[in-house]
Amino acid sequence: MRPLTITDTLEFYDVPQIFTATDATGVRYLCTLYDHQEGKFHYIGVQISEPRLIAFLGGQLDLRDAYLYPEVDNGIYHVEVNDGQVIATHILTAADVSEEMLPERGFFFTADDINVDELSQTDTYQLEVPAHDRITFSTLISRMGWKALSLGNSLRRLASL
Repeated sequence: MRPLTITDTLEFYDVPQIFTATDATGVRYLCTLYDHQEGKFHYIGVQISEPRLIAFLGGQLDLRDAYLYPEVDNGIYHVEVNDGQVIATHILTAADVSEEMLPERGFFFTADDINVDELSQTDTYQLEVPAHDRITFSTLISRMGWKALSLGNSLRRLASL
């Protein structure tokens, strides 16, 4: 069992539907709700690197593909939220992952999904980044603790400080 700390709620409807979290060693997880019973919420979680998370947040990675094609072997987890505690309870094999656990095909996160209240508490800048500088820009954003989101299919990024 691995305790997680929620870092960002990406989709919320009564409870977090999609969120990011980190464990004690700083590994990032992308978690999606698939079931709830008697106050326990069950999520499928996948270990995700910063560049891949940025691709998802920028609308370039289908949520379902994040789970079907994880970056790391044994990188998919069953995550439970119960009484405010978030725990990755066990590793899921490909055989353990059922169709009911997976999000529908074609869910791409967009800049429209950004929580406006959260952004209004920060300074927001729009930058144009050449394609050959994308990795450098992503690394800078990650190290500075900023958030970057793609605006459509362009190379522009929304950086919140």
